[in-house]
Amino acid sequence: MGFPGADSQAIARMVEALQQAIAQTHPNCEVQVVSPSHLRTLPTPDSEVLHSEVLLCPLTLNLPYSLIVALPPLYYGACQDVESLRCALDERWQVATGTGNLWLPVVLTAKGPIYGEVIGLADEKQPGCEGIVQYIQPVHLPDRWRQTLYALARNLLQWIGAPPATYLIQFGWDEQGLWFDRLWPFPGIPALASLGVQDPDLFTCHWYCLTRQPIYDLTIVPD
Repeated sequence: MGFPGADSQAIARMVEALQQAIAQTHPNCEVQVVSPSHLRTLPTPDSEVLHSEVLLCPLTLNLPYSLIVALPPLYYGACQDVESLRCALDERWQVATGTGNLWLPVVLTAKGPIYGEVIGLADEKQPGCEGIVQYIQPVHLPDRWRQTLYALARNLLQWIGAPPATYLIQFGWDEQGLWFDRLWPFPGIPALASLGVQDPDLFTCHWYCLTRQPIYDLTIVPD
């Protein structure tokens, strides 16, 4: 999936977190988890999957082309083509690009974006989890770079016509500045750091956005 530590256990936790968010507000909703390989076996996946009684909640960029073009607007394709999106940001806003291991959550509601605390890779491993990549939230970012990152996220999502959802802006940062890596149109594996830390967590936020439920603020739960 493009995330450090994207093993089957982490992906299962991500799917479970979204299922729990759905159950909170729609306990009678039928949830079916399918793989991209299954979607590719359908003769016409856009007509089979995208109809009035189905809400598609992708947790991967690895979707069949017929589904991507059926998701208005064509924001998913922009997220898939990492190099083209980097070049576009460089040409349009002179934004530096490169590889980074920080993630800014952007909860894009119908009324506008709400920015979560930055997520990063944990420096220290918890006992018994030495072989597992772990994420941590919040990660401190100086205010002057925080505002620059917020502006980049706002302009980017508006430019590609992003619909309400929870997004992750992947970026890098040092004392000289920050650079853009890629955009994820769903709460990926780093969003697991928000479980029990942010209220509402990023998976709940994603479901609220997809179903047009209001979100007023994001708070970090006290220790």
